[in-house]
Amino acid sequence: MNPFTDHGPIDLADALLDRQITGEDGTVVGKVDDLELREENGTYVVDALLVGPEALSDRIDGPIGKLLRQLGRGFRAGAPQRIPLNAVRRIEPTVVVTTAIAHATGSPSEDWLRRRIVDRIPGAGRASR
Repeated sequence: MNPFTDHGPIDLADALLDRQITGEDGTVVGKVDDLELREENGTYVVDALLVGPEALSDRIDGPIGKLLRQLGRGFRAGAPQRIPLNAVRRIEPTVVVTTAIAHATGSPSEDWLRRRIVDRIPGAGRASR
């Protein structure tokens, strides 16, 4: 499913970048930090949405981009998380993806915060019960 099938040329920065990504069930995934493109017949086609500080750092030059790359290494090693375009159900103010993809795509920064800070707070494990 491609939400852009019936559209002509669009401004991808306006349509996708920095938009919140949620699952169909409301699960918050993160924000669209970058796009994966491929060339097809002389035009570029979006293959996937990229999520995570590593993807965002590629868009930002200078010391802030360098800081984001270092933070990304602290959250986890590896490439940005990739959400294939066929998992996108619709684009509203948020980008809505399938529930399965939303649950499979964790936020590295949230995982890091939970592991390093929240889990160390006495009683934090019982807070949601």
